[in-house]
Amino acid sequence: MKLDVQVRAKNVATLYREGDEYLLKYLPGTPDTEFVSLTMPVREEPWAWPRDLHPFFRQNLPEGYLLEVIREEFGRYLDGTDLSLLAVVGGNGIGRVTVTPQGVAAGVQLQPLQIEQLLSGHNTADSFAALVRQYARAAISGAVPKFLAPQAPMRSPDEPTGTSTLCTSRYIVKGSDDNTPYLGFNEFHSMRVLARLNVTPVAKTRMSADGRLLVVERFDVDENGVPALGVEDACGLLGLPPNEKYRPSTEAVLRATRTYLPSRSARAELEQLGWHLLTNYVVRNADCHAKNIALRYSQLADVAYTPVYDIVTTQAYPRYATNPPGLSIEGRKTWAPGKSLEKFFKARLGIAPPHYKHMLERLCESAVEVGREIIESAKNEPRWRETAKQMLNAWNEGMASARSARKDASLKGLSRYIEAAGFSAPTPPERPATIGRSELLAKPRSSSRRGR
Repeated sequence: MKLDVQVRAKNVATLYREGDEYLLKYLPGTPDTEFVSLTMPVREEPWAWPRDLHPFFRQNLPEGYLLEVIREEFGRYLDGTDLSLLAVVGGNGIGRVTVTPQGVAAGVQLQPLQIEQLLSGHNTADSFAALVRQYARAAISGAVPKFLAPQAPMRSPDEPTGTSTLCTSRYIVKGSDDNTPYLGFNEFHSMRVLARLNVTPVAKTRMSADGRLLVVERFDVDENGVPALGVEDACGLLGLPPNEKYRPSTEAVLRATRTYLPSRSARAELEQLGWHLLTNYVVRNADCHAKNIALRYSQLADVAYTPVYDIVTTQAYPRYATNPPGLSIEGRKTWAPGKSLEKFFKARLGIAPPHYKHMLERLCESAVEVGREIIESAKNEPRWRETAKQMLNAWNEGMASARSARKDASLKGLSRYIEAAGFSAPTPPERPATIGRSELLAKPRSSSRRGR
């Protein structure tokens, strides 16, 4: 099997397997600007990777629930290899690169989805599962149930009405499951802690009226909803498969991404990463792993971190409440980092202690304000009360542990608001677990393999 690889819908390379290797071979005359990956610039000789697909092509392969659905719906096209899986889903996904069977154009003809109806409707587990099945044919990673939402593109005034056009996908729609009830409510407010400060780019989100779904605006598409920017996560840049996304340290993720940042913008980009990392400690997001830190670009000169995405209070769910941070710092995964986090900011990100403390206090103040919004929301919708209680208690602990080096009694938390709202103590953890790990994923390998 050979696949065509396109950059912005133009064929630039061929992807195939030869013996025990997977090869990416650029077509003659491909411009240097049409590179498939930052790690695989245009050259005459093929880029080879042993035994598995190159990490770049694996970064957006479906995982968990979505992978199971695709196996059920398209099993007749799959031969057990990631190459056949990519042939099924690679024509529609995140980023400017698409992959299709030879001679097949990128894009998938799908029925447009009315986002406003989805946001205002009643979203049951069964109805969302049906949507995932309907729109499953897309390259999008993650264990949480999700799909790309197709929308009818804007037509030119002189375009014939009967002309067939491909749908574009401006949004990612994420759902809840039994282990993460009202995940849309959780992620919307967790993201809002950082977003409302307006200090760094954050993915734009909307929550459904019932709190079950989150609609995320894509940041890799142009004004017409067509993918225009390259997107590469740190896991792929490190040469690791998706199932090893919890393995790297924060230091390793930083090294892998900083390499590609233009010097003129590096300082601002590192501060953005700092805001991202610090928010995870405040809201207790244990699921910030190497796939949730990524770069986007149109060319080498404008590589930057993507807007912050996938921030959720994992500690709100008893099954995941004991999980430590997804990425280690100075060899440790702990919610009580002491001075190590501040030292990391100074030594690695160039953020001096006074500014670090200022960033932390702004996030804590924002968490208090958003926490009050959560309390008001839970008053109007009793179904959210349990999730709200769990989130507020988690944030209170997150703020206290992140501030552990400071003894200022005047620092505000959420304790009095939690008590005034009549919330009880958090529900005890069920058992140790790791959010994002799926029974469908292979066990992590003991070592990584590098391409050549």
